[in-house]
Amino acid sequence: METLLTQWLDGGEATSVLDVASVSEVRERVRAVGRAQGLPETSVERMTLVVSELANNQLSHGRGGAVVVRPLWRGGVPGLEVIAADRGPGIADPTAALRGLPRSTGSLGAGLAGVLHQADEVDFDVRWDEGTCVRARKFATPPLVRRELGVLGRPYQGESVSGDHASWEWRDDTLVLGVVDGLGHGPEARVAADHAVAELRACPGLAPEEVLNRCATRLHGTRGAAVGVVSLELGSGLVRQSCVGNVHTLLCAPGHMEAMTCMSGALGVPQRTPRPRGQSARLPPGGLLVMHTDGLATRTTVDDPVLLRRPPIEVAHALLLRFGKQHDDALVVVARGG
Repeated sequence: METLLTQWLDGGEATSVLDVASVSEVRERVRAVGRAQGLPETSVERMTLVVSELANNQLSHGRGGAVVVRPLWRGGVPGLEVIAADRGPGIADPTAALRGLPRSTGSLGAGLAGVLHQADEVDFDVRWDEGTCVRARKFATPPLVRRELGVLGRPYQGESVSGDHASWEWRDDTLVLGVVDGLGHGPEARVAADHAVAELRACPGLAPEEVLNRCATRLHGTRGAAVGVVSLELGSGLVRQSCVGNVHTLLCAPGHMEAMTCMSGALGVPQRTPRPRGQSARLPPGGLLVMHTDGLATRTTVDDPVLLRRPPIEVAHALLLRFGKQHDDALVVVARGG
C-alpha cells in the first residue's frame, strides 16, 4: 500500500528537502512554473516566500519531507500549487501556528500565518505522530471564493498510526471527500483504512454510493471499515453523500446545523455490509462541511459564529479538543468552498 507521504504527494514530481540547497531548488521551481503559467511577478515571489517557509519548516521538523510544485488551472485561470508533505510529528497546535503565536514544542511555528497571507488558498492535513501536508495555491487572478480544507487526526494513545483516514480532491466545481474509520485501532485498522482510501482515490467521477460499493469489495479480507463519501458542488452548495458505519457529516452555518444520516454496518464485513444508498442536502452559503469519525462525540457541532469564520484547520482543532474521545482514534475534516 502507498504510504501517507506518497498519498499526499499525489504522484507529483517531488523534491526531497534535505538541506539549504534543496530549499533553493524548490524556490527556483516555483519561479519556473509561475512564469510559465503567466502569473504576475509579484504573485510568483509571494509563492517563493511560501515554499521557503514550508521547506525550511521541513528541515527543522519534517523528518523526511518533500515538495511538489505543479501548474493548475481553474475555470481557465492559470495558477500553481505547492504541496509540502513530511513525516514529522504533526503541527502540535494548529491554532497557535496559524495565528502567529509563540510556537509549541513540535509545532511548525509562526511562519504559517504568513503562508495563509501570501497564498490564495491553503489546505492543511495534520496527522499527529505521523506527519503534515500543506497545499498552497496561487492564481493569475485571485478566486472569487476561497476554497479551504483542514484535516486533523490522531491515533489511539500508545499506537504509532491511526485507523482513521481521509482523502479529498478539489475539482473545477466540486469537492470530493472521503472519511474512513478502520475497525478497531492500530496497524490492522490502518491497513483497512489504506485499502479504502486507495479505492476512493481510484474512483473519480462516480456517485458516492457506487464508490462505497467498490470499497466494500476492496475491503474483503481486512478488518473492515466505516466509510463516508461526500461530493459538494461548490456553486450550488448541493451535497451528495453515501455512508456506512459511524462516520458523521454535518452542514454548519450561522443559525443552522444539519446532520446527514449514515447507515449502520461496516464495509468489508459480509454480515454487516448493507447496500449503500445516496442522499442529498444543501450547504448554506458561507457554511462549513464537517465530517468526523466516532473518535469525536456524536454531539459534535460548530455553534460559535466566530469559529465558523476561522480557517478550517482551526475549526478542526477546536472540535477535536472539545469533542475528541481519549479511548479511540479520531479524525475530523472541515471544508469551506462557497
